[in-house]
Amino acid sequence: MLLRISIRVPRIPPFAFFSTLQSPSLTSYLTDVWGLSPAAAIAASSKLSSISDWNRVSTKSKPDSVLAFFRSHGFTPSQITKVISRYPRFLLSDPARTLQPKMDFYLRSGFSPSTITKLICSNVDLLRSSLKKRIIPSFEFLKTILHTDEHVVAAVKRSTWVFHVNLGKKMAPNIDTLHRIGVPTANIAKLAKTHPSVLIQSTGRFGESLERVLRMGHCPGDAMFIIALHSVSAISVATLKRKLEVYKSFGLPEDKIVSRVNQKPMIVNLSEDNIRKSFGFFMEKLKWAPDFVFSSPVLLTLSLEKRVAPRVSVYEILVSKNLWGEKPIVPRFFFISDEKFSKRYLLSFQNECPEVLETYKAMRRE
Repeated sequence: MLLRISIRVPRIPPFAFFSTLQSPSLTSYLTDVWGLSPAAAIAASSKLSSISDWNRVSTKSKPDSVLAFFRSHGFTPSQITKVISRYPRFLLSDPARTLQPKMDFYLRSGFSPSTITKLICSNVDLLRSSLKKRIIPSFEFLKTILHTDEHVVAAVKRSTWVFHVNLGKKMAPNIDTLHRIGVPTANIAKLAKTHPSVLIQSTGRFGESLERVLRMGHCPGDAMFIIALHSVSAISVATLKRKLEVYKSFGLPEDKIVSRVNQKPMIVNLSEDNIRKSFGFFMEKLKWAPDFVFSSPVLLTLSLEKRVAPRVSVYEILVSKNLWGEKPIVPRFFFISDEKFSKRYLLSFQNECPEVLETYKAMRRE
């Protein structure tokens, strides 16, 4: 008869157990030296996933040098906290070897110190990406299109993701497509500078966006073509349909909506809530019919808080003081520049009606 022997093998604790053994010292270091909150410090610790990582951090020589690097480049405590919370592995970096060369390149290329710190806070990949394999090739690729460092810097400020992808594979095919259908080189350059994210879409999605713009009736040779391309690229077909339904809810006929969208494609990029608020404001405050508002669709793109509401308050005060006259208020009232508006409607009435300027500044929080 065989004896059944049961041998109890001690269970090896999971890896997370070893990590938590060391986490208190690291989390304390992150809270005391780096200024992270306890929750952020714990989260950052958990992202340093290997035993060797923990051991390397425990020496603190590299993390201290990383902290000195960020401070020397003008990062504020809150910015440093944000960067490390998003990518804790910076703690393991050798700043002189990996971080400083990238910062030197950005500064040489024309980024101001304050600009590059803000951009890095918004996208840590600006420091994570390889300088030789990604950052420099991407910069040089953009320069072949935009020609100057200044224009490349402007493009990167609009979309920091251009240094995260292989532009030769992502952007080049889409640019070739635009050339093929007759979009002028100058217009392509303008699109690359102002909305580079449009050009780094997958070729499939980019092709779908092009088809939608062409169906809208835009000619590839016209300046409006790239504006429409940017607008439709930013939203899906389903989202576009939802926004058209919002416009329809104000009693606007579909053919007129489509016509206006073709003329001013940027109005499809407004949020549904913003569309409703803008229509509601003009209808309630100025008693304008929806059809009249939509006859100048750019009205919907203006800031209610910074432009429309303060100017309406000026109009209401002038009317109450019998200083407006008989002329009706027209959309142009909202389109003129702040400088012209100030001269025409604020400074000219400063003696007769000083509250106009006071109210306007208060509403704009100036």
